[in-house]
Amino acid sequence: MSEATPRISVVIETLNLEMGPDINLPIVVGQLEKQSYPVHEIIVMVDTKNPELIAHVRDDLPQVQLVEVSDSTYFTMKDEGARLAKGDVVAMLDSDCVPSTKWAESIAARIQQGADAVGGRTRYDSSQPFSTVFNFFNFGYIHNDSQGLANSFLPNNVAFRREVYLDNPYDLTIRRSGAAHILCQQLKSRGYNVLYEPGMSAIHNSYGIGDELLMRVKSGYDVVNLSLRDGDGVMKETRHLRRGHAALLVIFLGRLVFDVRQAFLRRRDFELSYFQIPGILVASLCIRSIEMVSAFITMLKPSYFQERYGW
Repeated sequence: MSEATPRISVVIETLNLEMGPDINLPIVVGQLEKQSYPVHEIIVMVDTKNPELIAHVRDDLPQVQLVEVSDSTYFTMKDEGARLAKGDVVAMLDSDCVPSTKWAESIAARIQQGADAVGGRTRYDSSQPFSTVFNFFNFGYIHNDSQGLANSFLPNNVAFRREVYLDNPYDLTIRRSGAAHILCQQLKSRGYNVLYEPGMSAIHNSYGIGDELLMRVKSGYDVVNLSLRDGDGVMKETRHLRRGHAALLVIFLGRLVFDVRQAFLRRRDFELSYFQIPGILVASLCIRSIEMVSAFITMLKPSYFQERYGW
């Protein structure tokens, strides 16, 4: 790979497009064509069970590479796209995430500086209701830690050196969220340079309050589910839970403390006024309680949420 001009392949899954009628794939593709640093190729993954979307991409987006996949999930779409990519870097976007015009440029700069993987800054549009609250809890926890490495990354906005991803792919048995967090910890434990780059920004489509609260239930489920898959103990949650059920309280008290620190230390990043901080902390108590109850249910009956929601 030429460090001076890394070729960036962009992989876009469309599972979100099937779930959200107000998502506009042409906007995402159009924004990729306006990048200050050119992308090498745009690969759009579509399930064969969605012939209407296949026809739409083929007829209306001839500039992209359409790949039809069978019996796909969120992460199998991303994985197969990465394996087909011809670029030096594989950047993964969701079909409901619109990148900024300097998105690819920010990726290239970090790769040139020696990053093996780069996590971007995802936010909801500030004009949407409750965007400040949901940005804080869904996306805002991502940042560079005290060692200068990303504490995690989001699967909707991340890039890898292609060979790094192929050697360290997502766990495809995880159908939805969680696989990115555990992969980030695995990469760091193996000595890879994983960075957070706020200039690699994207605007995420907004969902309803019900969907957002369900995401918090999923977050609690993930604490237990991912720990069961974390044989190497790369996640701190795994190390806590190995001490017993009571460790759940330690984990979620830790999240409350983390939220307080975030609200004050990263206030400007979230565009929070001091008057909004009490509301964020009240929301934190409610949201972390939901997550803890969800995690406790999962510990008692691991199959409960799998049977109910297909997780």
